[in-house]
Amino acid sequence: MASVGIIGAGIAGLAAAYELHRRGLEVTVFEASDRIGGFIQSERIDGFLVEHGPQTLQRTSADLEELLRRVDLEDACIPAHPVASKRFVVRGGQPIPLPRSPRELLRTPLLSPRARLRLLAEPFIVRSHRGTEESVARFARRRLGLEVFDYLVEPFVAGIFAGDPERLSIRHAFPKLFELEQEYGSLFWGLIRDRMKQRHHPAPHRPMFSFIEGLHMLPRALAEHLPSHAILRKAEVLAVRWDEKNPWTLSFRANGRVSTRFFDIILCATSLHRMAKIRILPPLERHPLETVAHPPIALVALGFRREQVAHPLDGFGLLVPAVEREFQILGTLFSSSLFPDRAPEGHVLLTTFVGGMRHPELALLPDEQLEALVLQDLRRLLGITPPPVFRHVWRWERSIPQYQLGYDAVIACARDVEMSRPGLFLAGNYLEGISVVDALHTGLKAARRIIQHLREEAAGGLAKLLLGD
Repeated sequence: MASVGIIGAGIAGLAAAYELHRRGLEVTVFEASDRIGGFIQSERIDGFLVEHGPQTLQRTSADLEELLRRVDLEDACIPAHPVASKRFVVRGGQPIPLPRSPRELLRTPLLSPRARLRLLAEPFIVRSHRGTEESVARFARRRLGLEVFDYLVEPFVAGIFAGDPERLSIRHAFPKLFELEQEYGSLFWGLIRDRMKQRHHPAPHRPMFSFIEGLHMLPRALAEHLPSHAILRKAEVLAVRWDEKNPWTLSFRANGRVSTRFFDIILCATSLHRMAKIRILPPLERHPLETVAHPPIALVALGFRREQVAHPLDGFGLLVPAVEREFQILGTLFSSSLFPDRAPEGHVLLTTFVGGMRHPELALLPDEQLEALVLQDLRRLLGITPPPVFRHVWRWERSIPQYQLGYDAVIACARDVEMSRPGLFLAGNYLEGISVVDALHTGLKAARRIIQHLREEAAGGLAKLLLGD
């Protein structure tokens, strides 16, 4: 039985461990912290269910559906409330519903008549050369105009990446938009063609969902399907060394002691900033991986009695564009509007994000200052009457990896690391997308590549034996 050492018990590492164990391999997962799940953390406190990281999932792949079935989570899934399709963007200090159709787009008060007229020119904008490196900001301003960038594109970049659109690469951060322009020469015509294709070959419905007790039920279920000894918590990996006699030697610190384990395969599924601290011997070039930015984010969860909030909270949440300079938050999710049982009866839960690439220093403020900052903005935006009846602050000092200009070098470096060290594999949210499902897929794909690698090694060994080599 081949052995696999997996570094990191986030969703990528746990998905890989589950798949490899299911296929008969011996797995050991090393987690530096005392929690599994990585960014996926759910906690019920005083009747409020708080998500410390991702808030929702989407049914976007057969792999996810199969995994939910195998780990017995199908009955625990709960769909988002229909109001989740409604989102707000702030303009002039007021939350305005985001247009959900071309007709609404041409009438929305989010955009001036001039900006709406500028949108009509989009099909006539010349596409960029495929080899051109372009930021999300430059792409959006070129194709859609400045105002659409300010009030539609920039706030969503902040909401998804907590990032700076001036630095993010359109090709890597939003590959779908990049490919629509390349294939059709226009986002407008590309979206119409996509819609026409779906009429003939309807895409599966992709509803948003969570679990009864939050997203952490997924990593917890994966862990529960592994042997009890397979996950080592508070086990910080210090180094991995490759040689021909014992393919991989892994050194780790746990309980104040440094120990060593031997493995046939190593899968590094931890974050890039943690990977940078792990020595890989013999040394190899990893500089591009070590330069990826991970801005700090603070999450401020506040609970109120329903009558303390004037806004109907009839949507997913609101986003605050950078041009609305009187506000300091990135956005707020109407958590208790999305799923049932997120707040006690007669109460609401609001989850606000602060920091990111826009205001990294704010994420590191003391809890009291963060709460005051959030309440100041929510008082004006949602008609909040303080004080909250519930408060909870959570920080990620290093959060979402930023797919910035030059990210080709990061992807190439990751590929070179794997090619230069046989038996070393990588997985994580810096490879194919930052969503939970994207990260999960990298774990499952890594597991399949590991199995293929072992088969090829076994076939090569058998050939040598038969040939008497």
